[in-house]
Amino acid sequence: MNSKKLVFMQSAAIFGYLVFISIVTVKVQGTALVTENFYFYIIFSQFVYVPVGIIHALPGFLSKWEKGGQWKWKKRYGFFFLFPTLYMMMVPYVIPVGSLFPNLLITNPSVSSVIQVLCGYFLIKGFEKE
Repeated sequence: MNSKKLVFMQSAAIFGYLVFISIVTVKVQGTALVTENFYFYIIFSQFVYVPVGIIHALPGFLSKWEKGGQWKWKKRYGFFFLFPTLYMMMVPYVIPVGSLFPNLLITNPSVSSVIQVLCGYFLIKGFEKE
């Protein structure tokens, strides 16, 4: 596939997803405010940007898809990248334990979005064919 077309499609997919998520986030916030049940909103907000990272890693994944061989998971990606990002996404919101990282780093909304994108990226990037 032409690389310019792929970049355009990837950019359009990310833009469309971000517009969709901004609408859905407002609705989920409203529902959480009315029902006073914030657990779903917290889980939703901690995983909402993971598909953006998946979309970023998709071109490399699709190029590997065409090659022959068997799929294998790179353990170093999981151990050094994926598990720390999952840890930062889930603590202190989902798992009520003390954090190894400073609270400013964990509770900052900007950092949370970046961590979610990295989680999605390394989730897909960790697969390789032998």
